[in-house]
Amino acid sequence: MKTKIKFCPDCGPLPVNHFHNWTSDLIHFVLESTVGKIVPASLNYFLDQRLQRAMVWFGVLRPTKNMDPEKISLRTAVFLKEAEKAGIECENLLSRFGPTNYFRLKINNCFHYFEGLPRAEQRETRVSKIIDDKAEVKNILQAEGLPAVNGRAFSWRQKKQAIRWASANLNFPLAVKPRFGSMSQHITMNIQDAPALKSAIDAAIRYSPFFIVENFLADAQTHRATVIDFNLAGCVKRVPAHVAGDGRHTIKELVEIKNQDLRRGNPRAKDTTLYKLVLNETAEQLLKSQNLSWDAVLPKDKTAFLQEKVILDLGGDLHEESDRVHPDNQELFCRVARIFNTRLAGVDFLAKDIGVSWKAQPCAIMELNSLPYIDMHHFPAVGAPVNPAAAVCRLVKKYY
Repeated sequence: MKTKIKFCPDCGPLPVNHFHNWTSDLIHFVLESTVGKIVPASLNYFLDQRLQRAMVWFGVLRPTKNMDPEKISLRTAVFLKEAEKAGIECENLLSRFGPTNYFRLKINNCFHYFEGLPRAEQRETRVSKIIDDKAEVKNILQAEGLPAVNGRAFSWRQKKQAIRWASANLNFPLAVKPRFGSMSQHITMNIQDAPALKSAIDAAIRYSPFFIVENFLADAQTHRATVIDFNLAGCVKRVPAHVAGDGRHTIKELVEIKNQDLRRGNPRAKDTTLYKLVLNETAEQLLKSQNLSWDAVLPKDKTAFLQEKVILDLGGDLHEESDRVHPDNQELFCRVARIFNTRLAGVDFLAKDIGVSWKAQPCAIMELNSLPYIDMHHFPAVGAPVNPAAAVCRLVKKYY
């Protein structure tokens, strides 16, 4: 019954080289803190375009229109499908090792190179370059008077300082997460005491040299709003892996039934957004904490959670709620994009109810994502799909 997949319990099923990620974050931070403050974003974009043109010219990268959907991220695949309808020519850049995450599009007889999705990067500023830095985002949001939880960033050399600062300035429960990164990797939530805080910091610095300690917002749902050209293009609620009881089947049987959904792929697959539920140690511990077992028959309308984190590769669900977003929340997401001057962004928002104004409930913008998974809106588990890929095509025609 158990899925035999070896993975870091703090990373999930996706393979992660901790050493590579750790050193990459360190180099990125040093460069952004020095050269990044000097080099204009426009010059950075110009040099990046010229570099990729040169790599194609010298044959290091080879453009192709024959793309295997199983080897391309689904967020790119949905854009490519809409681009074809819109008459935008796109090609994948192949290396000697196979497909890369780099592409080029042709419009008005000119080639433009991009990674994952075209983001109108030629319009970016210094501010938009830092939206993947959770600490900088938090500081800017707080300076603007927008909802963000209290917290502070530290380096791997400041473990004791972080614990002392948290004890003096924050109240439990707390959360610890890497300063950079995504997909909930090495994040610890609902920390209740100092020993657990120390363990959470140790987990974070195994993944990255920089981490954030912050308040944990309990009783809140995780939402991802995608903003394209300063307009809300979609909003999904992300729910940790779970099963809903029917009064007849055991939890083990409910998992098997849910995994039979043809929309759910195996962990690490690139051609799907929804994944099969993975039964690991975390699932067993969560069941025990709910006084449940695999053989328990779950009553009707009762939910049993099998994961704490919203990791899609572990079977998390997506509920499309674009039509429920309160106008104040919609305005908030678009305002954030304008503050950071980014024309494509994912906004992670914690709130109990997306249909209630952010001014009327405890909530927080947790982080931003410069390369959001727009496919989440195309293939939700619950709710009618929306089409952010078409909005990306309109962005391309407007700015390229």
